[in-house]
Amino acid sequence: MATKTGDSRLRILLVGTRILPFRHSGDKNFWLDIIHGLQRLGHAIEIVSVMVEDVPTEGLPLWRVPPIPMYLRPDLRFNPSHRHIAGTNNYVSKTISLPRIVRAVRRRQKAFRPDVIHFIDNYGPAMMGVRAAFGRGPLTISAPTYQPDRPLYDRLLQASFTSFDVVVPFSEAYRCRLLELHFPPERVRRIRWGIDVQKIAPPSATQRESARRELGLTPEQLVVLWTGFIQQTGEPDLRLAMRTAEQTLSTNPSRYAFLFCFKPEHFKERYRDFERPGLRVFGTADAFYAARTSADILLSPFQDARSTAAPPLAWLECLAMGIPILTTEIPGVDEAVVAGRSGFAVLSPEVASERLVELASDAGLQRRLREGARQITVERYSADRALNEYVELWSTLSLAKGSSMPRASSQKRTPS
Repeated sequence: MATKTGDSRLRILLVGTRILPFRHSGDKNFWLDIIHGLQRLGHAIEIVSVMVEDVPTEGLPLWRVPPIPMYLRPDLRFNPSHRHIAGTNNYVSKTISLPRIVRAVRRRQKAFRPDVIHFIDNYGPAMMGVRAAFGRGPLTISAPTYQPDRPLYDRLLQASFTSFDVVVPFSEAYRCRLLELHFPPERVRRIRWGIDVQKIAPPSATQRESARRELGLTPEQLVVLWTGFIQQTGEPDLRLAMRTAEQTLSTNPSRYAFLFCFKPEHFKERYRDFERPGLRVFGTADAFYAARTSADILLSPFQDARSTAAPPLAWLECLAMGIPILTTEIPGVDEAVVAGRSGFAVLSPEVASERLVELASDAGLQRRLREGARQITVERYSADRALNEYVELWSTLSLAKGSSMPRASSQKRTPS
C-alpha cells in the first residue's frame, strides 16, 4: 500500500457504464478527463466498463463487461437504430447485470490489488451486497442526480449506498438531500464534476460568424439552443422547451432562431414536424457543434421539479463557452445558473419567453451573461479541481483503511 511504502501514488479501480476510450455524446467524457489526469499524476488505473460496444481500448487499461439487455417497455428517448442502448439503459438491466459486474471486479481486484474501488454508476439496491464481495478495502460511489421517479425511491437509494464508505454527490443540493435521508455527514462528500476549461473555451468572433453563416443565421438574431436528451430529460422536457419557443416566436419570428439539436441516438424524423419559421431541428453532431458555436443562450427546462440538477455536463460545456442557461427552478440549479450572472431559472415557459425577449433587446445583458457563464465554470466546474478532490478523498480513505489485499507487483499489465 502506498501509505506503508511512502509512495503517494494510488491504485484505483473504476467501475461504470459505457466508459469508452474516446469522447462521445454521453456523460462519461468527464471521467475520461479524470482518467487521463490520474495517469498524468502517476496513479495506476484500471477500468471495468459495462458496455455493449466491443471497441479497441486505445491504450486504456479497460476491461469490458457486456451488460444483459432487458426490453420491458420502449424507451421513447431512443430511436430504433440505437435500441441496444435503450435495452441496457434501464433499471432492470442494471440489476440483472450486477452479478456479472461483480465477478469482473473481483477478477481485477485479485490481479490489480487496488487501494480503492470507485463506482461511477449506481446499479440499484442489490449493490448492498458488494461489501461482502469486495472485502474491507475502501469503496466509493458517485451520485450525480437525485430523481425520485419510482415508488420507494428513497429506500432503494439508501440500500444501494449501504456498502460504500463515501457517497460523492455532484451538487450541494444532493448532499443536503442525503443528509435529510440520515446519511452520516462523514459518509457524504460533495465533489462537483467538471470539464477541461482550457480546451473548452468561448469561440472567437470569427468562429461565431462562420458558424452562423453555415446555418444561415443573421448577426441580429438571438440564437437559442436546445439539446437533448441530456441527463434527467425526456420528451416532457422537450415539450416545455417547445412551449417557450412558440411563445417567443409569436412576438417576432425573424428576431429569434431556435435550434433544437438531438443526439444521433435520440433523433427521430417525426421531430422535424416541429419546424416552423424561426425553429429548426437537427440530428447530427456537426450541426450541433455549429449551433452551439452560434448560440447566445441554452434553453434547457426540467419538467420534474423533485429532481436535483447535477448539473448536466452539456450545461457546463455551454457555460465554459460563454453560453448562459435558461432553465427551470429545481434544487441544485442555482449552483451553476446564478441569476443575472450565468443565466436564469424560471417557473414556467411563459416566464422563460419573457426572459428571452428581454435578452434580445439588451446587448449589455448578453455580454454580462457571457462573461459570467465562463467565470462560473472556471470557479466551480474545473475538471482539474475535481481531480484533486477525488485524489484527496481516495488517499485519505486508503490511509485510514488500508488495502484489502497485499500489494501486487508494480509490473505493468496489458489488458487482453
